[in-house]
Amino acid sequence: MPIHSSSPGFMRGFLRLFLPMATQNLFFNLIGLIDMMMIGQMGDVPVAAVGMAAQFYFLLNLTLFGIASGAAVFAAQYWGGKDLASLRRVLGMCLIGGVSAALGFSLVALLAPGWVISLYTQDPAVADQGVAYLHIIGWSYVFTAVTISFVSMLRATGNTRLPMLVSVGFLCCNVLLNYSLIFGKFGLPEMGIRGAATGTALMRTLECLIFLLILYLSRSPVAGSLRELFHIDRQFIGHHVKLIFIIFINEFVWALGVNVYNAIIARAGTATYAAYSVTASIVGLGLFYTMACAMTSSILVGHAIGAGKPEDAYQIGGKILNISFVGAALIGLLLIFARVPLLDLYQVSPEARASATAMLLVAGLTMGLRGLDAMFVVGILRSGGDTRFSALLDVGSIWLAGIPALALMVFVLRAPVEWIYFAVVLESLVKGVIGLARFFSRRWIRNITASPASA
Repeated sequence: MPIHSSSPGFMRGFLRLFLPMATQNLFFNLIGLIDMMMIGQMGDVPVAAVGMAAQFYFLLNLTLFGIASGAAVFAAQYWGGKDLASLRRVLGMCLIGGVSAALGFSLVALLAPGWVISLYTQDPAVADQGVAYLHIIGWSYVFTAVTISFVSMLRATGNTRLPMLVSVGFLCCNVLLNYSLIFGKFGLPEMGIRGAATGTALMRTLECLIFLLILYLSRSPVAGSLRELFHIDRQFIGHHVKLIFIIFINEFVWALGVNVYNAIIARAGTATYAAYSVTASIVGLGLFYTMACAMTSSILVGHAIGAGKPEDAYQIGGKILNISFVGAALIGLLLIFARVPLLDLYQVSPEARASATAMLLVAGLTMGLRGLDAMFVVGILRSGGDTRFSALLDVGSIWLAGIPALALMVFVLRAPVEWIYFAVVLESLVKGVIGLARFFSRRWIRNITASPASA
């Protein structure tokens, strides 16, 4: 049932969706932080290698997220309109697109890992370890695609608790297995960086299989038969594929931009890139809150629009926007004061540590504004059906503001690391300003399930 913005139960309904997703995001980023800390015990080279190999997975993950979030925009509105059959067919389209993309990425990771790593570095020591990591982790990509598809559709129905429980359980198993394989504990071989890749690939595979088993045994709304999922006619595809494709291209091109960020920063040296990788893992831990706010707003705004209540959609979006900004700003302050003890957990070089300290100061000061980024692109505008504008905002900010500014700082000005990191943050600041103007205009509110209207 859609939540009314003026209802006394708004905060209760918000927290019911928000808390499981915040918990899942927190654990996901915390495990990433712990993994990086364990790898960091081996020095700058392994940290840089995993950071570069992870960028290829990041590109895949954003591609899958683009497909799944595009489908979820429809799914949330279909759920608000009580159309389960269409929701399941949207899931089928999501699976086809996601698995196809994952197969392509797997082939590249398994057959040409050296080419992938060469895009980021020419350091042979870093390249060797990055290739080893990528060659192992590539086997899990298809399972990741299936998991993301089902999780996105289940969340669109308002069930955020089950994905959280399954994900947190497997993330905890993941960190234990990685620890055992990296350092050779509990009778397992000491594999170093290969152990981290092996543990992660195994856990992603098991997570997918167990999650599907739970969904179908519990007869979840998204647990459709093969016919229900893949009986998709040309008219249905035509009505949905344009919007999903826009969001897919949005996420893919934005992820390419993030990869360009990494390639530019890597040219500033291994120590600088190691510092950036450490900073990214810590900042990711802080951004769990804003991403949960964005995903909650996407569900509630979509439900309201699907139920034919555009004013509720606007008011809900505004309330969650305020919650996101205030909370993210407070987390940023905590990050500033905690950055030194957090960096004590990493065994990186003094140069990398000093650079990471400066980067984390910039990250903490801008955390509140960076939270607006996800709220507009992932949350309010996209779920409201304003996919074309949100895509242009997302892609334009990184390619026309962030990347040119970063290239200027690294290649021309040879700027200090804090200014290099600020150039990365500039993208989010641009999105926040333009996104606010679009939000107040209300032109983003569109019921995309009612007719094949342009998104």
